[in-house]
Amino acid sequence: MKTSQIMIRQGSWLFRYRSWLPLLLIIFAMICMWFERESYNSYCIWYNLFCFLIAFTGQFVRIFAVGYAADRTSGRNTRKQIADEINQTGIYSVVRHPLYVGNFLMWLGVALYTRIWWVVLFFVVVYWMYYERIILTEEDFLHRKFGDDYLAYADRVNSVIPDFRTYVRNKYCFRLKKVMRQEYSAFYGLVLVFLVFDLFQKLVSANSLAGVRLSATWITVASISTVLYLALRTLKKRTRILQNDFQRQKEKFEE
Repeated sequence: MKTSQIMIRQGSWLFRYRSWLPLLLIIFAMICMWFERESYNSYCIWYNLFCFLIAFTGQFVRIFAVGYAADRTSGRNTRKQIADEINQTGIYSVVRHPLYVGNFLMWLGVALYTRIWWVVLFFVVVYWMYYERIILTEEDFLHRKFGDDYLAYADRVNSVIPDFRTYVRNKYCFRLKKVMRQEYSAFYGLVLVFLVFDLFQKLVSANSLAGVRLSATWITVASISTVLYLALRTLKKRTRILQNDFQRQKEKFEE
């Protein structure tokens, strides 16, 4: 079996479990933070804000990509690849895999928050190996489904390095409901990861639960994020408010 086929097979497995495997990086980072606990005796709000900015820039990239993407593309499907068309306008005309670029920035911000340089280096290497295989799997699927049309698109637009010279105006209008339906859990998860890391840094620095305290800012952010998460999850699971016309027609057909 060729190396590319092996990587595509690995990518299929990673694609299915891509929502859960990054949790291993969080556990790894927390173990490293324990051994480097002396580095958390000082606190720099500007560095923390820098990490937040990088991470939430990644979230914004995801929101922008999802909001302008066609239906049945750029979803959270894990069982198999799905695409009814090739997204080629807007951010997809600048880079072929904006969601993975967004994911990289989100997790890079988290890695930087540990303040351990070799954790950041480890993250970059692992992330590249991880998503390289998923991208190969996805592009193999798109090539087999769309043939020369996808090859022409791939020749014109870079895979993960944005090139704004190739920008084409968005084909679709921005769909806020789609973003709310698909991205609420990613946003909430990002807030929770930063919150857990902040508490863990205080724990390992003080070496006692007595030294762990949430600031008023964190309490406010966590409270608002939790309310938004529960509200959007309820709207998605219990109502049809966040559904688009395509989903309503699909649901009606299935009934």
